[in-house]
Amino acid sequence: MDAASTPHQSPAYEGIPTVAVAELDPEILKRGSERKNTGAKGFSLLVAIGLNVLVLLLLAWWTIASFTEEEIELIVESGQVESLTQVDKKQFQKKQQTKPTPAAGSQAPPLITSAVADPTAVFVVETRAETEAFGIGEGWGKGAGFGSGGAGGGSVGFFGSRSTAQRVVFCVDASASLSTQQFSMIKRELNKSLKKLAAAIQYQVIFFSGPAWFAEDEHSGSKNNHVVKHGGKKYQWKTKGGASAFYMVGEKDLYTADWLSATSSNLSKTRARIEAESKSYGTDWRHPLRMALQMKPKPDVVYFLTDGAVSNGQQAVDQVIKINNRGKKAKINTIAMMLPKRGADLLGELAKKTGGEFTVVMADGTVKNGMQKK
Repeated sequence: MDAASTPHQSPAYEGIPTVAVAELDPEILKRGSERKNTGAKGFSLLVAIGLNVLVLLLLAWWTIASFTEEEIELIVESGQVESLTQVDKKQFQKKQQTKPTPAAGSQAPPLITSAVADPTAVFVVETRAETEAFGIGEGWGKGAGFGSGGAGGGSVGFFGSRSTAQRVVFCVDASASLSTQQFSMIKRELNKSLKKLAAAIQYQVIFFSGPAWFAEDEHSGSKNNHVVKHGGKKYQWKTKGGASAFYMVGEKDLYTADWLSATSSNLSKTRARIEAESKSYGTDWRHPLRMALQMKPKPDVVYFLTDGAVSNGQQAVDQVIKINNRGKKAKINTIAMMLPKRGADLLGELAKKTGGEFTVVMADGTVKNGMQKK
């Protein structure tokens, strides 16, 4: 073997085999060890990379499997919930303890709460009254604010008709034609609606027969002569002839009232006034609706409940729609207490032209969609 084939060989190792020289030379031994270590590290790195890739693939598979597509339906109705598609769905149903009501005068947004603690109740957003029986006063939670109500608004409902609002007026019939049962039902449902208002909502209640007055006012009188005490002043109402021709003596404009915040104190006073209210002669739709629409700021929603048609019904509807079209429009939800066909048509027209709902309260207390074609 020549010198070229035996690198690093010195005279001191002359005559010793090459393999032996390699074993004796520390530098050669060191280089061999480094090559082995490099190979081991490379193999270890490849193994580690492979394990990491495997773990990532397993995590990705688990994540995809955990988030399978599922539709969740938000249905605003108590009782049985019907599926809107053929896809299996889970009801968005949750029981939740009622959250504390914000302090009086607070303008903080209302807390979103569940519906009343009922196994059949579901989360409430907004609905149209349907033709099936409706559990009056149930199925919508206090302080649930959505949609157009804006900051400080919340969920409002009355006899199955629901909306979101920051300011709401309840115009309620107190005419003598109401039966004792009907009037008791109206008071009960009105008190339920007020009790469920979020503290940030502003409200008013207007009663009407021939004349109209706010729940906070004092009202008295005989058949054709009524007196209302409002804001320290007395207003006299008389009729020109009949139940639908009342006017205020010596007054050109209807009076108005301030908005009330839905605090415990205000609600207690209003509810006490509602319980003390009595029926009186006359039915005129014009006055309560005009009083509601002239409040400042204008209401977001008006609930108008009546039990009978009036002789000047078309005039009242046309007049109210004209007033409502000035500036911001209020949504007027109309509610009929077993009205004849003519009255129902006018209430349906008023609701439709203001973006509201028309519902009918049946003799057994169930609520039906008045807009539905027979």
